Amino acid sequence: MSEAITIKGLRVAYESDIEILRGIDMLGGANTLTAIIGPNGAGKSTLLKGVAGVAPVTGGEIHLGGQRIEALNPAQRVGAGVSFVPQEASVFGQMTVLENLRLGGWHRRKDKAWLERRIAFCGDLFHSIKPHLERRAGDLSGGQQKLVEIARGLVGEPRLLLLDEPTAGLSPVMVREVYREIARLKESRSVTVLLVEQNVREALAVADHVYVLAMGQNDTDGPAAEIAGRLDGIVRNWMSREGSGMAS
Repeated sequence: MSEAITIKGLRVAYESDIEILRGIDMLGGANTLTAIIGPNGAGKSTLLKGVAGVAPVTGGEIHLGGQRIEALNPAQRVGAGVSFVPQEASVFGQMTVLENLRLGGWHRRKDKAWLERRIAFCGDLFHSIKPHLERRAGDLSGGQQKLVEIARGLVGEPRLLLLDEPTAGLSPVMVREVYREIARLKESRSVTVLLVEQNVREALAVADHVYVLAMGQNDTDGPAAEIAGRLDGIVRNWMSREGSGMAS
């Protein structure tokens, strides 16, 4: 399977003497879902922000398809096919769901026919929000609002969708709702997804491949089923700060 996203030796430092990522390597197959897990402070969200261009990359390379993008600004990365859904709530509550979706295609707003087709497609994509397109987004449940954000991120027809902890702060019922829809998105195989998640078992259930990070570096990776099979040991070693427990 060809790689849609290739990350080589990625380094991110918010301050010159505080390096968060210290040489991350990662491959994401075209139209697959790759989960990124690890303990708090491992650099998971920083990795997505580095790919999106909203955290300062200080070294390494990011290839999206055949294009190097690490030197592009965030707007240019959107144009290259990157869409970032942050952990923080970003829905516009006073606007309707449909109006929120329209903002996802702002960079191609002059192509009105294309934009309306994409809005209709993305509005239909998630069953939980399809009946609510004319409602104010702020009136929806927390899980539905997150799905609006994900659908909005897809309107621009990205090649790469970055999801940063999409279930943060949600109740268990809402977590299950969001992951039902993410599973449907994954089955469509229409976009490459990098997913950062603290609800590890839910992430493993939908992932194709999993990367484990620790202290800003690669710890281990493998097919989701393999990582799931030794997850208890991986988590125990997180708690004792010993990494994944893989033989060195």
